[in-house]
Formats: sequence, structure tokens, C-alpha cells
Amino acid sequence: MGTLMLVRHGQASFHADDYDQLSPKGEDQVRELGAYWVRHGFTADRVVTGPLKRQRDSAQLVQEAFEAAGLPWPDTEVIDEWAELPAERMAQTFIPQLAAEDDRARELIEQFEETGNLDEKEDVFQEVFVKMMEKWATGEYSDPDIVPWPEFIDRVRKAVTTTTGNGASNGTVIAFTSGGPTATTIHLALGTDPIKTMELAWQARNASLNEFVVTDGRLTLNSFNSVPHLPDPKWWTYR
Repeated sequence: MGTLMLVRHGQASFHADDYDQLSPKGEDQVRELGAYWVRHGFTADRVVTGPLKRQRDSAQLVQEAFEAAGLPWPDTEVIDEWAELPAERMAQTFIPQLAAEDDRARELIEQFEETGNLDEKEDVFQEVFVKMMEKWATGEYSDPDIVPWPEFIDRVRKAVTTTTGNGASNGTVIAFTSGGPTATTIHLALGTDPIKTMELAWQARNASLNEFVVTDGRLTLNSFNSVPHLPDPKWWTYR
């Protein structure tokens, strides 16, 4: 029996030219996690990360907290299967289709293009993005260049197996990943349907902890979306 701890990366840079980098708040969120673990004597037997910059940088900032405290920390390994869904490509491919068949989505897209308020942009984009992702997850939308939902499940299952040795280890393994793989791992544990799985992905806080027990390949969810290192809600972000 082993423990798998999934850590969602810190806040990315939604309004920047390069989304795949931690925002200043995102960096602080992950530094707080590292400091919290140091204070509480947390240890890990293995640490892995997805290949995205925001995932790798989150892992690095936690490692730096342990190094600054003179404490041991495993070398981080990259496992490609912990990468997030290609959200930008999906939006470029599926949102025009959604706008063509959904009046509400079309209105929101026009509002997104017209407003200069960044918070408003994020809100209207999220509503459109949620609709689009639900259609992808249920198989209504597909494209040859975009992984379908069943294949994404298989990819995350491989990530879990590769990371944990199929539950053969009794130790604690940490994986720095994103909201999509985190929600999909919960699906593997609980059998949630596609819509509920997507809802879990939207609820995942940046730098949150999600703990599973792994026994002979079987996943049991112990905790979801916990942020004991970020007790003040002003630090809670979801994108």
C-alpha cells in the first residue's frame, strides 16, 4: 500500500502571452506549500512532474524550500503522461463550432472580444470553455488531432501506474500535475461520469493537494482539493 499525492501547479498566467508559466501569485502559492511541508516534517520517497513548464516550476519551487532548510528531497522525474489536456488547441478547434450552434456561447464570445475588463474576460471565457469541454468529454465534439476522452483516461491511468509502480511501493509519491489529470485520477478511483469529472477539474484550486491510497492497482481517494498551506481564501485561485 502506498500514497499518491497529486499537487496541482500554482496559478498560471491566463492573460499573458505565454499561459504556461506561473504567475507571481502562483509562485507564492507553491512556495507556501514547500514551507508548510518543511514545517510539518513532510517527506517523500519519489517526486515526479508533468512536462509542462508550470508543472516543472512548481516542483522546483517546493524542492528549493527543502534545500533552503537543509532537508533531503528526491530528484524530480518527468513523466509526460501527467501533462494537461491541450486546452488552447481544443478551444481553437471547438469554440467556433460551439458558437455556430449555441446562441448563448456566441453572445459570450462577443462579450469576451469586446470587454477590456480582465476579470470579466475570465468569467465569460470559463462559461464557454466549460460547455465546450463537456461536449468533448461526452464525445459530441472530436477532432483527429485532439485526444478523445477515453484515450485521455488511459493516458492518466498509465501515469498513475508508472508513478506508483501499480501500488507496489509502501512509500509516498508526489506528482505535480494539472486539474484535468487530477480530476481524471478521481474518475479512476470513483467512477465519476464525464460531466462530473469535468466539474471536479473546474473546482481544483491551484497548488491544492489530492491524496490517494494505492493498493495493488486500486485507487482510494483520501482527500480532494485541500490547501492547509493557504488558509486565507485570498490565495485561492482556480485557473
